[in-house]
Amino acid sequence: MNAGRPAGPLLLAAVLATAAAGCLPERDFMPLAVGNRWDYRIFHDDGRTRDIRLEITGREDKLTWWARDGDLECLWSKEDDIISVQQAGSRIYLLWLPPAPGSGWWTVTPDGERVWCKVVGREAVHLPAGTFRNCAVVVMEQPGGKAEMRHWFAPDVGWVCYSWGPPGGRPWLVRKLVSWELKPPEKYVPREKTAEPPAEAHERR
Repeated sequence: MNAGRPAGPLLLAAVLATAAAGCLPERDFMPLAVGNRWDYRIFHDDGRTRDIRLEITGREDKLTWWARDGDLECLWSKEDDIISVQQAGSRIYLLWLPPAPGSGWWTVTPDGERVWCKVVGREAVHLPAGTFRNCAVVVMEQPGGKAEMRHWFAPDVGWVCYSWGPPGGRPWLVRKLVSWELKPPEKYVPREKTAEPPAEAHERR
C-alpha cells in the first residue's frame, strides 16, 4: 500500500482543480500606491504628439487615491470592485472586477454623456513600453454610435493604452504607455480623527 509516498501529486491535482474552477485570486489590473507613475505619449491623427504623466500622489482612504494626470487632479478608486476615476465631479467607471468578457455597465462622462461600457475580451497590445499580453479591453460606446473609446488594462501594470475615434475607423487620438514605475503596496493606516472639545466648550463666549 504505498502509505509513505509523498502526497505531492495529490496536492498538485488539488491546486490545478482550484485554478480550473476560477478560485485563484485575479491579478491587479490597476496597481494603486503612492508614487506609482505611468508615462504616456499621446498621438493625434494630424501627426501631433505630446507626453503626459499619470502619478499617484496621495491616499484618501483604503480604496481611494489622489492622482495627477498631466495638469488635472483626479481620484482613482477600487471601491465596489470597480476601477474608476473621478474628474470634474464625475466618477467614470472604467473596469468592473474581475474583468469577465461580455460583462457590461453604464457610466457617465465628465460632459454628462451616458455611455455603455463592455469588456470585449483579452488581447495583447504592442506599445512603446513593450508588449503587454492578456490585457482586459473595455469599449465605451458613445450615443448614436458616432464614436467609441477603448481602454487596455494590463495585469500587474495598469492602464496602458486608450483610444478615441469612430467605430472600426482610424482613431482621432491614441494614448500609449512609454514607461512606468510601481512602488510596493503600502499598508493603509486610517487617519486619526481630531478629538472634539467638551460640549461645554461650545457654550462659552
